[in-house]
Amino acid sequence: MGHRRWDHLVMLLLHDARILDLIDGSTGEPTDVLLSDRVVAIGPEAWQRAADSSEAVRRVDLDGRILMPGLWDEHVHVGQWALASRKFLVSQTADYQQVLDEVAAHVERRTDSDEPILQGFGFRSSVWDSNPNAAQLDAVTGDRAAVLVSADLHSVWCNTAAMRELGVQGDGFFREKASFDIQTQLSHVDPHVLDGWVGSCGGAAARLGIVGIRDMEFDTDVETWLRREADGRCPLRVEVSVYPERLDEAIAQGLATGQSPITEKPGPSRVAMGPLKVIVDGSMSTRTAWCMDSYPSGGGPEGAGIDSVTPEDLVELMRRAKAANLQCAAHAIGDRAVREVLDAFETTGISGSVEHAQVLTDSDVPRFAKLGVRASVQPLHMVDDRDATDVMWADRADRCFRFADMVDAGAELAMGSDAPVSPVDPWGAVRVAVERTGDHRPGWHMEHALTVSQALLSSTRQIAKVVEGGPSDVIAVGPNPFDLSGETLAGLTSDLTIVGGEVTASAI
Repeated sequence: MGHRRWDHLVMLLLHDARILDLIDGSTGEPTDVLLSDRVVAIGPEAWQRAADSSEAVRRVDLDGRILMPGLWDEHVHVGQWALASRKFLVSQTADYQQVLDEVAAHVERRTDSDEPILQGFGFRSSVWDSNPNAAQLDAVTGDRAAVLVSADLHSVWCNTAAMRELGVQGDGFFREKASFDIQTQLSHVDPHVLDGWVGSCGGAAARLGIVGIRDMEFDTDVETWLRREADGRCPLRVEVSVYPERLDEAIAQGLATGQSPITEKPGPSRVAMGPLKVIVDGSMSTRTAWCMDSYPSGGGPEGAGIDSVTPEDLVELMRRAKAANLQCAAHAIGDRAVREVLDAFETTGISGSVEHAQVLTDSDVPRFAKLGVRASVQPLHMVDDRDATDVMWADRADRCFRFADMVDAGAELAMGSDAPVSPVDPWGAVRVAVERTGDHRPGWHMEHALTVSQALLSSTRQIAKVVEGGPSDVIAVGPNPFDLSGETLAGLTSDLTIVGGEVTASAI
């Protein structure tokens, strides 16, 4: 798309569309839909109003395609997503020696590279016998600086040359905050170069039918996204989160969660303030998710993971955010972390979400609905963590990824990817949420499976149908997703993606 803004169309007439109801999977007869920044009209009135309009109207023939609400990815680390698309990949399922072999092969291929630090992505050390160290990497890289970022972003593996280049000390394996600090250093590339990579990723997401994301990046802001929007690098709606270190800065802007700044460009901005993001614990793969029970072979303090933020500090952060009309998105994977986060929501009365909610006790499942707290979940993590869960959390595997239990208890689910931890793949996520598998193995703990309707509603912010006066963030797909399963469902793409009445991706 270059650096131009997306073409703004005063009105868009979609002809011969079949409108899908996400509650029951039904579609009506082919009809016409007139869009501007909202859905203007449906049926004969749409055609008539388009014919009578003095404004420009573009007609798109859908030829009976399915028209449905656009999809959201509620948890993306956009900068890391873009950077990971440029890193070399290592196997997530391999033992450490195979990963070292892959690094050695990459180093040999890149002998003429002038990159100051070679960067890889994707290892998972959760089931290795011990944590890796710098000496192991040194053996295959020599004095060539190299860093591997784990697939869950909660740890990094550096060789000695990289530690020297980054100005850090240690054994080469860094977890949680130390890992995040190193990743922040690695993400310091020319902003306009990064914007280009982000734009490419956003375009790919639009082609899948994504109309909006929540950016959970460590170091981003509304101004960065406004620049990307002005340069045509923002084909999606973006809600920009803020971390505690920049909370004062966000409060000074005076924007509530979901509110867009006033800009000089015509029409409303796609960029809006997101929530306060607080990381309360770690991850299962790094053995730092904060749990009620210890890991089989130990973890963090007392072998049950770590609390990255104390309960008292979490309450204080939430109170400050609430006073500024910000929601809170609290990362909590272990059941102890989830309980502490729900307690803080109850104490403060702030609205928001628990991000991940990977393992839950029976008593905490109904609290989501009671407190009005969304469960922001990533079904593809179940594919990534399935085998490791059966090893490390065998005593609680039946309490992991409890999607159906939460919905049955009245909770609102919001689905996302946590990219680049898992790929931005909304249809793959729907498939996994419904079938509890991402490959040819039988479904894992099928008692927690969602229906297709529940999974799609969790991907559209609970918008069930394209209706007159509703949002004009819509997509057109060929087959009805209710009729699909397995890889066919996972492989679905959007033939037409529209955000605010503007076409952001088209295969028509």
